[in-house]
Amino acid sequence: MPCPRITVMPKLQKHVVGVATIHNTVTIPVIDLAEILCGRKTQNIKQSLIVVVKSGNSKFAFLASKADRIININDNALLPSEIDSSDTYMIGAVQEENELVELIDVDKVISDVLNPKSDNDSAQDIHSEQEKLYSAGIC
Repeated sequence: MPCPRITVMPKLQKHVVGVATIHNTVTIPVIDLAEILCGRKTQNIKQSLIVVVKSGNSKFAFLASKADRIININDNALLPSEIDSSDTYMIGAVQEENELVELIDVDKVISDVLNPKSDNDSAQDIHSEQEKLYSAGIC
């Protein structure tokens, strides 16, 4: 969906750019996924899209520069990731129209945003993940 108006609030967790009201009823945090995965903040938020996800009983939105399509997958279609996924946000991949599509563990992303480790550990972990995603051509 097109990016709605985002309200910046004080004392938000790192990588949360603000909150947005969806369908005039639900206010949810908006997370800058590019900043987490690739180490660079989304530059043109007004031109971005948001992808709303549910984690547990809560909803969140991720900023996205584009969304080619949304696909539903069965667990048995999950393939191993080409990226060492033991310490990244990638949980696997699926074959979609002759293309291997990497899948992001949104629950892990949200958990890390809401419950950050110490600044030193967190920075090292994120840098390590970003290096793997750069070398795989994702960032």
